[in-house]
Amino acid sequence: MRGFSLLEVLIALAVLTAALLTAGHMFFVTAASGSLARSKGTASLVAQDLLESLSASYRQNPLSADLDWGEHGPRQTLIANPEDGSILNRFSITWQVNPVPDPRPGKALDAKLVTATVFPAMADGTTNSKPGMNKILSISTILSLRAQ
Repeated sequence: MRGFSLLEVLIALAVLTAALLTAGHMFFVTAASGSLARSKGTASLVAQDLLESLSASYRQNPLSADLDWGEHGPRQTLIANPEDGSILNRFSITWQVNPVPDPRPGKALDAKLVTATVFPAMADGTTNSKPGMNKILSISTILSLRAQ
């Protein structure tokens, strides 16, 4: 007898189906990873822009309200496509200002630890927290004046 039996054909189809489903899932994960990388890159630029703005504010006035101890924000930021003006990303930014601890007893540093946290946001301002697509990013810096 020549040819394949029905059982052999069904097993071959099951193996082929599993392979195609796995390949399809890998394409989806690859596309999602690229989107996530772009969003995280944009979020890091938004956080760096805020920290640079706060640094400039600190140099002009270390007692600025934006640099008081504690949590500040949120501020909403939109990233638009320069060609057609469509919204590419929405972010909500908060920042925390804390003293910088000095390991020497009885000493205090004249500096501030600032941590900027960027969250993806929906159109209404709420946090966009899709599972598997965590785009929350935090960046910290220390602000201090140089000794003249």
